[in-house]
Amino acid sequence: MKIIKMLYAAMLVSAFALEAADPQIKVALAGSSACQGYKSKDPKLIYGWGEFLGDYFKSNVKVLNFAVSGYSTVTFRSRGKWDQLLKAKPDYVFMTLGANDTPGKKHPSKAETTYKDNLRRYAAEAKAIGAKVIFVTINQSLVRDPKTNKAVFRKKTGPYVPSRAPYSKAMREVAAELKLPCLELAENQAKYFIAIGEEAAGKLYRINPKTGKIDPSHTNKAGAQLLAKIIITELRKSNSDLKKYTTDPKLVWPAKKK
Repeated sequence: MKIIKMLYAAMLVSAFALEAADPQIKVALAGSSACQGYKSKDPKLIYGWGEFLGDYFKSNVKVLNFAVSGYSTVTFRSRGKWDQLLKAKPDYVFMTLGANDTPGKKHPSKAETTYKDNLRRYAAEAKAIGAKVIFVTINQSLVRDPKTNKAVFRKKTGPYVPSRAPYSKAMREVAAELKLPCLELAENQAKYFIAIGEEAAGKLYRINPKTGKIDPSHTNKAGAQLLAKIIITELRKSNSDLKKYTTDPKLVWPAKKK
């Protein structure tokens, strides 16, 4: 019995030693409203996927969410958020800015030129402090029918607003050019929506408490959790060494509706 207790104690010491040996890792999020943390208490209200990403990392990983609603690749820098992020000295940076770079926004950039240049500069500056950039393609914004207040899927563009697609494309191209991981949120989100259909997709977005209408750009709790699961699932398939610190989000892909 004494030998068994000694062996058990040795196993516990070894387990603690292995856990202690895991490096402490900081993951910073550079994004806008879809990623931002809101700390809402009502699951129908607004939530960002950055609030749930940490649920699928091991305990030695700390997620730092610098995302701010309305920020583009231009304003994330000009308003000082990027400097704050760099001062935190993260080991990894999830770069998902782009939704507010689109035409019609206050601080746009052109997908094929200035937006790409902005992404390259962010990647270079992150590398300069020893951080590794992981790109995340732009989240989808639903199309809402103003008459029915329901999500609608269009034949040509699918379930989402098409203006963001060029920015996801540009991000993929910059990631390939720089040989950096690019996690496919945009296309996988669209595929998931198509599989579950318009009504179910609409239920993943928040209800504006003032109007009672679907907010097609911002997810509720269930929607944000889904996006976090898609991102982690993509990370686990990538060549990033960060994937070894993830846990299985157990994302279940629905069968496509007939």
